[in-house]
Amino acid sequence: MINLKDKLSHLSFTQACKLLGPHGKTHLIQGGKWEIDIDEQVVLKKDLFHLDLGEAGVTIRLDPAKNRKIDISCSICPGSCDHQGAALSLILEEKLILGLSKPPKERIPIESLSDEDLVIRAIAERTERAQKEKMRLKSMEADTLWTDYILTNAHSGKSYRLALRGWERGESYCSCPDFRKNTLGTCKHIIYALGRVKQRFDKKIRQTPYKAEEICVFLKYGQTLELRLQHPEDIDAIAAKLVRPFKDNPIADIGVLLKTIRKLEANGYRTTIYPDAETFIAEQLYQQRVKARTKAIRKNPQRHKLRKTLLKTELRPYQLDGIAFAVGAGRAILADDMGLGKTIQGIGVAELLSRDTNISKVLIICPASLKAQWRMEIERFAGRSCQLILGNAKERALHILGQADGNGLKGWF
Repeated sequence: MINLKDKLSHLSFTQACKLLGPHGKTHLIQGGKWEIDIDEQVVLKKDLFHLDLGEAGVTIRLDPAKNRKIDISCSICPGSCDHQGAALSLILEEKLILGLSKPPKERIPIESLSDEDLVIRAIAERTERAQKEKMRLKSMEADTLWTDYILTNAHSGKSYRLALRGWERGESYCSCPDFRKNTLGTCKHIIYALGRVKQRFDKKIRQTPYKAEEICVFLKYGQTLELRLQHPEDIDAIAAKLVRPFKDNPIADIGVLLKTIRKLEANGYRTTIYPDAETFIAEQLYQQRVKARTKAIRKNPQRHKLRKTLLKTELRPYQLDGIAFAVGAGRAILADDMGLGKTIQGIGVAELLSRDTNISKVLIICPASLKAQWRMEIERFAGRSCQLILGNAKERALHILGQADGNGLKGWF
């Protein structure tokens, strides 16, 4: 039997417009304006697609009463709307990253491919899509090759910001989700844009290397991810001295970089930090903060105040040490003997993370016989609300889409 993923993988622009009624094209174009984080806002299962836009939720299923045709609904709009357009626009644009693209013709098992072959295959898939899909490219400076562009998918209506800086992978930037996730240093939008500008500019201009027009911080993609700074050649001696340590070198010390940016701005030099670089910097600062905090805890867990204040019970020193270790590592296996408090350490990890991040939900996977025990201990030691996920597959999906009441962490079991 054909499932929802099969249907969505074959969804075309014409079919999407038909689903949205007489104003379908307008809804798709307007829906393309939402910035969507696929990891955080999208749930995609075999028979369920859900998009959380904050102000509204869009759900797509197959309707058994209508010969399993696609049924799309919005949580706040009675009929077709831009929210539904956003969901279908995302599906049309991001089939690859959603796992809805058709499999490659060659059937060589992935495990048989080398790392180089995997990269070649991934780039080939994106090149094929760049050649087939209709896109519009608008330059921020019409007479300049290496500059910023706005690229819009003609069918989905989604627009992305591009910064072209060179012909090699890793030199350019795109704001699309695929570019942020794939670690290839390219995406179908960059491939399309480079193809278009290659036709638009003559050979002499194409051979001219990129020169920075302003001071900017960006990520260079390759075998390793590197934070870099570029600047114009015609800067004064004070600015040149400030940026000299970063020339042609990856930036290792985020603190020094931020101090330098403040000094540059004090001297009248505005610095552009590209979104992916901004995210990278925020993550690095968070890791530094977490490492400093967990190091302080592990230095003397016996006397640290969190022993008595993190949870509604006094933790043993080794339990607080285990919590700090797991938070500092980012992922960990707690392998204490039975009865030494692995459950309470797991709850403590979630509680400590909630104080430093915007975590609002925690998923716990455990044997069915322990669900009630976990809920009891969460309520007892953390005072957090939680929700058991029960029932068949359809009922569990409905539970997951609905959140437990309360402002605390939502435990999903």
